[in-house]
Amino acid sequence: MRGLLWNWDPRATQPVCRALTDEAWRVREMAAKVVARHLVGEATGTVAHLREDPVPRVRQAAHRALVRLTAAGA
Repeated sequence: MRGLLWNWDPRATQPVCRALTDEAWRVREMAAKVVARHLVGEATGTVAHLREDPVPRVRQAAHRALVRLTAAGA
């Protein structure tokens, strides 16, 4: 996921969306950051659910992603 922050490829959309539901919180957090940076609109619904994640860092990343997606109209 971290590499996708800097080197985006649209073929990664589905893997990023799947990563948002990974059991490892660091993977969910990084996937939310990728969604925010590259405005992956397909992930909006899943990111919205992450606002209730038990891990504060995931919740914060999800919030930032939703703010960016909403501002961009994605």
